[in-house]
Amino acid sequence: MDDLYRSYDGICAYLGIYIERATGAASADHFVAKSSLPGLAYEWDNYRLACLAMNRLKNRFDDVLDPFSIPADLFRIELITGRIYCNSSHPLHLRKKAGKTIARLQLDSGINRTMRSKHFSDYLALSSQAGAAARNYFKSQSPFVWTEIVRQGL
Repeated sequence: MDDLYRSYDGICAYLGIYIERATGAASADHFVAKSSLPGLAYEWDNYRLACLAMNRLKNRFDDVLDPFSIPADLFRIELITGRIYCNSSHPLHLRKKAGKTIARLQLDSGINRTMRSKHFSDYLALSSQAGAAARNYFKSQSPFVWTEIVRQGL
């Protein structure tokens, strides 16, 4: 677990946020479920660092997109509300799979919207005072929100 945590820089593969080790909320997700292909149970390439909430929601389901194999710009965030949605420039079949991933992992739930919106609000409040230090902090703590901030030129 320590090696997996270090290799991901503590970032949940599904939510794109830093997982504090002190909370015990980091877990190893087997992207391909052990029950589906037991031979992959100990393969490093099958591990994804996930917060417990995401790991529980994903469970054994195979309708979740692999965060290692999706285009970097597949998901977008409406930063004020925290709403997550699919980038319409991608093919319909990929957007449908992305929609299923959003639904399965409840990525657009109220609690996750609130979290992303708060990260953005905190960034706005701190970046005017702390400049580069704030940018570096948010890049390490909430890289998904940070990517959207950069993409939107904020």
